[in-house]
Amino acid sequence: MAEIIEFGRRAQNLRSVKDSGLRQRKIEALKKIFQCTRCMMKCAKCGAQIESDWNDPQKFATPYPFCRNCHEEYEEYKERINGKGSAPRYYWHNEAWMEVWGSWLEHQQWLDQYRQSKEFLQLLEEAEELMKQ
Repeated sequence: MAEIIEFGRRAQNLRSVKDSGLRQRKIEALKKIFQCTRCMMKCAKCGAQIESDWNDPQKFATPYPFCRNCHEEYEEYKERINGKGSAPRYYWHNEAWMEVWGSWLEHQQWLDQYRQSKEFLQLLEEAEELMKQ
């Protein structure tokens, strides 16, 4: 009988270790999404700290927080995509540069879509429950 009770305790301990590991993975997944990809104090593209003294009203007209340099690049990219700016401002803003911006924006759109998925929203709800415990 003692062996059965000991087995039950071991199984319970193993279950709590697995639960703890799963809980930690959930928290890490959320931390990565919110702390790393949605920080409003750093540029979404290059990661540089955004200057607090930058008061350009157009900086808020972009879908992501950008530093001055990336904001300027984003505006040029949008102009060129829409056919308004034919010549690049700088010679290194070539076709490969355009592809980099296009693929980066597509990646951001996929991240936004992921954040709206039912599975991610479920993860948010579960994490909220973990915080209440």
